[in-house]
Order: sequence, then C-alpha cells, then structure tokens
Amino acid sequence: MPSYLQPLPSFMNSTVAKWAYVFLGALATLPGHFNRSALEAPWASTDVSDIGLSQTLGYINSTDFVAYDSKFFDILGPNATIEHVQRLAFQSHEAPCYVKDTNQLFFVEWGPPGGDMANGTHSWQYMLDLDTNELRKITTDPPTYNAHGCVFYNHSLYVVTDGYGGEQTGQLVRIDPNTLKQETVLNHYLVQPFAGFNDLEIDPRGNFYLTDSKSGWGRGIVTFTPPTNPTVYFFEPSTSRIKPVHITTGNTNGVAISPDGKTLYIPDTGVSKYFPTEKTPYGNRALSAFDVSASGSVLSNQRLLSNPISYFYDGIRVSRNGWIFCGAGDGVDVIDPETGFMLGTIRVGGGQNLAVSVAFGRNELWIVGRGGVWHVRGVRDRLDRFW
Repeated sequence: MPSYLQPLPSFMNSTVAKWAYVFLGALATLPGHFNRSALEAPWASTDVSDIGLSQTLGYINSTDFVAYDSKFFDILGPNATIEHVQRLAFQSHEAPCYVKDTNQLFFVEWGPPGGDMANGTHSWQYMLDLDTNELRKITTDPPTYNAHGCVFYNHSLYVVTDGYGGEQTGQLVRIDPNTLKQETVLNHYLVQPFAGFNDLEIDPRGNFYLTDSKSGWGRGIVTFTPPTNPTVYFFEPSTSRIKPVHITTGNTNGVAISPDGKTLYIPDTGVSKYFPTEKTPYGNRALSAFDVSASGSVLSNQRLLSNPISYFYDGIRVSRNGWIFCGAGDGVDVIDPETGFMLGTIRVGGGQNLAVSVAFGRNELWIVGRGGVWHVRGVRDRLDRFW
C-alpha cells in the first residue's frame, strides 16, 4: 500500500482480522482533486484523482478495523474479530441489551421485517440466543410498542418507547427478561406527554437520563405535535422526581455516562431532520460532554468533545474504562474521553450496512443496525461496566 498507511504494531502480528492503520501525517496534504460528503466515510469516497489515495481508500473499505491512534490497538488487541451473525433487512435495528443472566441479546426492529423503512411503527422485539445464534420474536405482557432504547440493570430490561399513535405517549417500561412481564415506570412529565423517547442511560444509583426527541413524530408514529423542543430528562425512581436537564433545537438521540458518574455525553442529531425524514450536513452533529452534579440532576460546563468524521452519532455507550463507543453509520467509532480524538472504527462492512448502537459483554460487544447484528469478540480491554 502507499504511504497513507503505516505498519501495525509488532504485538498485532498474530491478528487474524483485517486492519488498517491510517498514517495521519501522510494525509495532512493530498495531491490532486478530492471530495466527499460529511455523511460518508472517507474510504467510501470515489471522488479522488490520485491513484495511490484511491487504492488506499479501497483497501480500507475492505477492512474490519481502522486505527487512527495506537491506543486503539491497546483497547481491541490482536485477538479481536468481527462476525456478521444475523443478516436482517436493511432497516434500523436498535436498543441492544445484553442479558447476562440468560446469555441473550435483546434488540428491536423498526417496522415489520422487510417493510417500509419510512414507517417506524413496530412491535418487533427479538431475543438472540448467543449460544445457538437462534433468533426469536418476543411479545411482552402487555405488548410493548415502538421500543427505541434499552439498558439492562438489576436483572431487568429498562426500555423506552416512542409512544403509539394517539393511544400511548412515550414510556419508560421495565421488562422481566425471563417472564417477559412488562410494567410502565413513567409515561408523562407532570401530565405533559413526552414527544417520544429515543434512548436512555442509567447511573450507578439507578437514576435515568431519558432523551425525548422528535423522531417518532417525524415518522408518523406519534400523531400529536411535540409539546417541547427535544429534551433530556433526569428521572429519580426512588422519589419519582423528574426534571429537564438539557434542551436542544436540534434533536436528541443517544446518551451515556462515564464510569465515575461525573460526565454525561449527549450527541445532537439535528443533522437527521425529523420531518420530513432526511439528512443534511448542515444540521448539528456534535457530541457534547457535560459535568454532572452530585445529585445527578444538574448538568453544567457543556463543551464540544467531538464531531463525527462522517455521518452522525446515534446510540452511544461508555465502556468500563471510559472509552466512548458511538454508532456512526459505516461502523462504531471509539473516542478518547480526554482528548475527543477518534481512536479508530469497528466496521460493519460498508454498503447498505449501518451501525446504530452497541451492547457490551465482558470482552466482547454486539453491534445492531441496518443489516442485522455483528459480534465483536476477543477484545483485550474489559468493556462491561460494574453496575
């Protein structure tokens, strides 16, 4: 390959995965003509005139992992591999939760399988048996409609929904993964309906951060006009107190907290217009970091941590050691929480495949998105958090 790539570290010589280590120094200046959209990965671009650069991008587009920083090798290590374990319709799959008790992966699908991607209405939730790779559709009791995000805590699945037409507002529900019994935990902000939840996070004390977005309204899932701009709520189950902690004129999507509970990460996805549903590179794509108060209910010191190299950050999760994993179209970007620099990307193969969100095991993770489910195993760093 031309000098746009550099050799892997010596301890990576035994890897069986296909890697690229990008030489940022060589990329600082490029010859000839080049161009790409902010919504496509650099290696997906075909609009370059230099043959060497074109060959390099083509090679990167065939890899499993792309490193920009040597820290990425330390996190994943030489034994990491990625496998496309479930090939599903090219529509969104999200809300992954690893159920350690039963070694299963919970996730959802927008719309009926193979259906109209523009219609997000769905009751399709799945359990994937990770021992046998058997996939089965599940129905909770009572049924859960339009599930959008999930966290696993204290042996239970906590799931947020968009709502359901004029019948239900967005909800936070608890699901027993063994019996599939479901109970509503929260469905209003002091009588004000939610616009439609997109995702959630839970802190070590069991308090929730809930992202209320306009996405459900944009897809016609929620029939009423959103009552507020997209909002992040803090909910304290022990007292049932709830309050907004962040409001945006863009859109809310993922949310994740640092292992020490002192920093909250929120991506703005105003880039993905909610009505009509389309994407514009001029919308907000920023990943912001916030300081979290001792109570958890006040966010301060908002700062720009990162802006994606391509696409936008959808579902985000923070690993045990604080690395930020973000679903970002072509793959999952891994970000350094101190510098905000992207360390590398775990790729899901390009083409129509699209990474949306992740769930952590101890030394493995699962990626769900458009095209199905991917399993990354043999990760050197421990990923699962302690709560």
